[in-house]
Amino acid sequence: MIYPQEIQESPEIVDIQVIGNHALTSKDLLNQIHLKEKRLVSKGSFYNRHHLAREIAKLEDYYTLNGFLDAQISDSLIIGEDNVIVIILQVVEGKEYYLRDVTLSGNSVFSEQDYLEIIEFKAGSSFNTFKIRENLIEMLTLYQNNGYPLINIKDSVVVADSVSLYIKVKEGPRLNIGDINIQTVDQIKEHIIGRELIFSPGDVFNLANIEESKRRLYETSLFNSVNISLGQVNLDTMSIDIDVEVIAAKFRGFDMNMGVKQGYLEESKNADPVLSVGLSGSWYHNNLFDRSKRVRIETNISSIYPSIFVPQQFKLDFFYVEPWLEKIRVPLTINPFFWYIDNSQTEFTNLAYGLRAIMSYRWFRRIKIQSLAEWNQSTSVGEPGNPEELYQEARKIGAKLTWDQRDNFFYPHRGFKLVVEPQMVGYFLRGDNNYLQLLSSFSSYWNLFGDLVFAHNINVAVAAQQQAGEDGEIPRIKRFYLGGNSSIRGFDQQQLGPFDEDGPSGGKLRLFTNFELRFPVYEIFGATVFLDVGNLWPEIEDANISDLEMAVGMGLTIDTPIGPARIDYGIPLGAEHANKGGQIHIAIAYAF
Repeated sequence: MIYPQEIQESPEIVDIQVIGNHALTSKDLLNQIHLKEKRLVSKGSFYNRHHLAREIAKLEDYYTLNGFLDAQISDSLIIGEDNVIVIILQVVEGKEYYLRDVTLSGNSVFSEQDYLEIIEFKAGSSFNTFKIRENLIEMLTLYQNNGYPLINIKDSVVVADSVSLYIKVKEGPRLNIGDINIQTVDQIKEHIIGRELIFSPGDVFNLANIEESKRRLYETSLFNSVNISLGQVNLDTMSIDIDVEVIAAKFRGFDMNMGVKQGYLEESKNADPVLSVGLSGSWYHNNLFDRSKRVRIETNISSIYPSIFVPQQFKLDFFYVEPWLEKIRVPLTINPFFWYIDNSQTEFTNLAYGLRAIMSYRWFRRIKIQSLAEWNQSTSVGEPGNPEELYQEARKIGAKLTWDQRDNFFYPHRGFKLVVEPQMVGYFLRGDNNYLQLLSSFSSYWNLFGDLVFAHNINVAVAAQQQAGEDGEIPRIKRFYLGGNSSIRGFDQQQLGPFDEDGPSGGKLRLFTNFELRFPVYEIFGATVFLDVGNLWPEIEDANISDLEMAVGMGLTIDTPIGPARIDYGIPLGAEHANKGGQIHIAIAYAF
């Protein structure tokens, strides 16, 4: 072992080992400190004994927050060749303390029972300062959302064989909002800022409305910084002023990208490789006429050598955004577009142009309603090399409702998410097709205990036509399909349901449900056990409960900054699948 005073230089930390810990995992402890080990694609931190001492003190405080008031951590070091170092943290956790009782004083707005429910008090439960203070912050927010911005809550403890918790509350007066002082900036008028605020003078103070107003101001794309703070308190009128300060963003911008690549076309694997040139660019203005209206132009051009000066693919989109309709915050996006593809390999051309209109309404981060209307004209010659080359003619209107009450968007433990999406194609809008579609899903989550989560999802999609036959048939690309990593695992993508000579033919009724148990395994690794049930029918009247297919399986998840990466292995059930092996699915994010 090496002692800190013997180290003269600053070696690189290649490994940090934690030993002696039982109640808290090594991963949890290492996540609390800023010292990092060397990884395959990143360097480790450089050793500094003063920094290490501070990090050890931080870990001891973390143990205290989790009920181990006597925890002590010591370090030892191993110096390797090439000036690298291994740090060993020896943990003596000591006794785990338990919460005996809670004494509350100063509260009048909320009862003692309200407090005990929020801090989840149970006599004899493990004393966790971190969780208690996290719950007390929830209590603070409850006060601030009900008119008490000056609320102050302090906690202290008396430690013997167990812990007695004392909570002292200074509620302060219930205040209304007084003056709203808006700091104006050049080219942004005061009413542009003021209309995004969902609080007014005379309203009862509500912190949630202030936070939502900040989010709305950021959504305008006009500001780099938004600060809404408490101002002067006037006890004569029982009010508090609100100060709004903003820093303007850049209103205009332009970007362009150019790339060259050589490869094989999807439909010409045995041909010579081709050289393609791509050019894309966009221009935007986020404060048109100094009225917060936004415009954006996007273009994408690509060509195959030797005809590099004759575009084989050209896409152009123009976006105009009106953020307010009259006095209602329902942003309207008008999007004329143009699309042209000329694939000389398959002698296919496609020309399409049209207009989209999108309106959206969002209340806080939980409820969003979006509507879409599109009219387009599409003409083509030949057969496309792949479905993405063909812009299907569709004249449609639709809507989408999303109600999201999950406690975490990436790793939900509680709550639900509801999505309903109706759509009408053709009819009085004219066009080649006339049909209706409705897609809906409902996902719910229950935290059983610890980090064990039971999740359930049900998905129903149904389509109806005015007429059948060649002119009235739903286009193949617009039908419903089933099977794959986010529906019925154990079956290949789109391989469950009706087929014809061209492959999966899709259907008009899709029904499936998923059941999952999700739980941690070790550090960043987790696992799932799932059951998927469902099927796809070509016509609604063909549906039969006896047709339902089932698949069971297990999965491995890896925590990443953008959600869990997962590998699932599903096995179809039933005698007809007895000779069929399981299917591996790889995806980002949970199946639902």
